[in-house]
Amino acid sequence: MKLSISRETFYRALRHMSSVVEKRSSIAILGNVRLKAENNRLETTATDNDLCVQGSAEAFVDTPGVTTVQALKLFEIVGKIPEGVMVSMELESGGSRLAIQAGKAKFSLATLGAEAFPDMSRVDGGITFTISAPVLKKLLEKTSFAASTDETRAYLTGVYLHSIMVNDQQTLRCVATDGHRLAQADVPCPAGAEDIPSVILPRKCVTELRRLCEETAEVRLTVGEKKIQAESTDLTLTSKVIDATYPDYDRVIPKNNPNSLTVARRSLLQAVDRVSILSHEKTRSVRFNAIENALALSANNPDQENASEEVKADFAGTPLEVGFNAKYLADIGGQIAGDDVVFSFKDGTAPVLVTDPNDPTTTFVIMPMRV
Repeated sequence: MKLSISRETFYRALRHMSSVVEKRSSIAILGNVRLKAENNRLETTATDNDLCVQGSAEAFVDTPGVTTVQALKLFEIVGKIPEGVMVSMELESGGSRLAIQAGKAKFSLATLGAEAFPDMSRVDGGITFTISAPVLKKLLEKTSFAASTDETRAYLTGVYLHSIMVNDQQTLRCVATDGHRLAQADVPCPAGAEDIPSVILPRKCVTELRRLCEETAEVRLTVGEKKIQAESTDLTLTSKVIDATYPDYDRVIPKNNPNSLTVARRSLLQAVDRVSILSHEKTRSVRFNAIENALALSANNPDQENASEEVKADFAGTPLEVGFNAKYLADIGGQIAGDDVVFSFKDGTAPVLVTDPNDPTTTFVIMPMRV
């Protein structure tokens, strides 16, 4: 194998690889990136056996070939090469070393044979459709923050992607919940996606999908029972899905919460941020006291320190008191794009519906706390 490639092109391709490879895997080759050169293209592939990212970039290929080298070392080397420099690579010593030259800098990396590199890029069956990258990114961003980090409940650690009928319109929906808060986002179902299997996307898959969406205008998705694949012009991402049944999330979403509180989003988040300084370090609880034309916020801690603040609000209903985790409030507030946020209560203990009056496609639920 012998080729040359521009530093910028090579670096862009490796940037995705470096976040996928296993950092401390007992299987050495999972820490490597596969380099395959042919037909004036360099194909780069990295996998952790659950997620695979494959890139393709223009290169000047003198001798076709394939090998694997330690991904993070290669990424660091290319990252420190000055922009505008051509990078040359050639297999030496019978294929056991990859020689890299950039300007006057020379490197020699150990290789492992590509025949042991796992191939998980194939998706059997599945339904393929095209979706706008900004639309897909919105679906994932609006929901993924609410996924659980508790690995003992693996089915809650991902984002649930499925197609559902809403008001006689087929809708593509993402949902995530950790049992304390829930986030749901909808978009009109793209053509061809109506019958996709319902799947749970792992956290790492969601992260890489969001990154892919930032670099392209549209994404070609193939959704199968066990894998999902996303393709852009020069990048393909393939991931296993979480093998589990997602809970009936619709039962958690309140359907009849008559007490409505509307408050300016920025004023609320700033007040919560200030008041929560003196909240309990473990619970981070902030108390809401909703009264006519105002929302009083307060917090205290075991040291008998306390904080309070009042913000203007439009409240319709019986005065009530309810507690929330300050971080959960901030996370949900950060996903609301409009100027106002609406809280719909049943009482001080039932799940609370949180909505953006300017965006009916997103829905959030937050569980109250005892304070």
